[in-house]
Amino acid sequence: MLPVGNRPFMEHVIRALAANGIRDLIVVVGYQKERIMDHFEDGLRYGVRISYVVQDEILGTAHALSRVKDEIDGDFLVLSGDNLLDEKAVSELIAAPGEYVILAAMRRTTGDYGVLTVEENRVVAIAEKPGRPCAGILNTGAYRFGLDIFQELPRTPISERGSYELTQTLARMIDAGWEVRAHVTDGVWADAIFVWDLLSANSIANGLREMEVKGNVEDGAQLRGPVEVGKGSIIRAGCYIVGPVSIGRNCDIGPNAIVLPSSTICDSARVGSHTEIRNSIIMPGTRVGSGCIISDSVIGADCSIGDQFLAESGSSIVEVEDICRRAEFGSVVADHSCVGSRALMLPGTMIGTDCRIGSGVTVRGSVERGSRVI
Repeated sequence: MLPVGNRPFMEHVIRALAANGIRDLIVVVGYQKERIMDHFEDGLRYGVRISYVVQDEILGTAHALSRVKDEIDGDFLVLSGDNLLDEKAVSELIAAPGEYVILAAMRRTTGDYGVLTVEENRVVAIAEKPGRPCAGILNTGAYRFGLDIFQELPRTPISERGSYELTQTLARMIDAGWEVRAHVTDGVWADAIFVWDLLSANSIANGLREMEVKGNVEDGAQLRGPVEVGKGSIIRAGCYIVGPVSIGRNCDIGPNAIVLPSSTICDSARVGSHTEIRNSIIMPGTRVGSGCIISDSVIGADCSIGDQFLAESGSSIVEVEDICRRAEFGSVVADHSCVGSRALMLPGTMIGTDCRIGSGVTVRGSVERGSRVI
């Protein structure tokens, strides 16, 4: 449900399926299922029919697929709701030869993804997240399967994490002689393992859709390139916006604000005067004060950002799951946090949910949820 291009990841997937004539969708839900079900409802406004199946325990992708066994009566696609796919990638997966197909992508670095060994388009091995930099053919997590897969799911071995994963099911099938083919897509595929990946996916998503101006643009405001302005939003005089930029509904921007390419400002957000936003995501209901500079950053939902706030961008070392990773981005402020005026966040700063950051404070590194920094 994280927004990229002012739509949740999953909405982009659903629209790509609908564009390929796929109308019947089964969505496996678990954690925060109400949020997904309330947003997509029965799917009719997206041109599809959605039914929901609940995975009571989060026991992996193979377990999730096993929950829909009684709902499917023919060949089908399996897609992840947290990946970004375009219409072309879905079309290629549908048309690829073979009954069991993995949609693949070529990448220079695949250490955080499953890597496929392919011989003449046939998958001969799957290495799950090698954890070291290496180039190759990665598994996007999008598949086309026949009904026989349901016979194999109960034989899936349990992983070290205590879950049952589709990659293990497929690896076992390959070892048993099943033909599983790979199709390397020329379409768009993006994932968001780390927060800085969200910015890359947002940039891609902003380039996938037609931009319309439905809100009010005051005299003296300038829009350059593809810019979307949602219904009920107002772009005040003196603003300068360079697309691709997506601004949601009921937003209030400026006056004299600058929004630069690959930025998304979600519904009901407020951006004060003389603030500059560069390649960043401002999530719904957030208020950004005047005279701020926000670069390569993600500001969560319902946050309050004081005047003259500065989120610097640059190279940093970020600790993720006890592993230090080098990244090039600004800061992350999670939902429902409040940041005072003149606060400075150095590159790689991560602020948890429900935090309070005082005025004039310089922050580096990670701040745990619910913390107060003065």
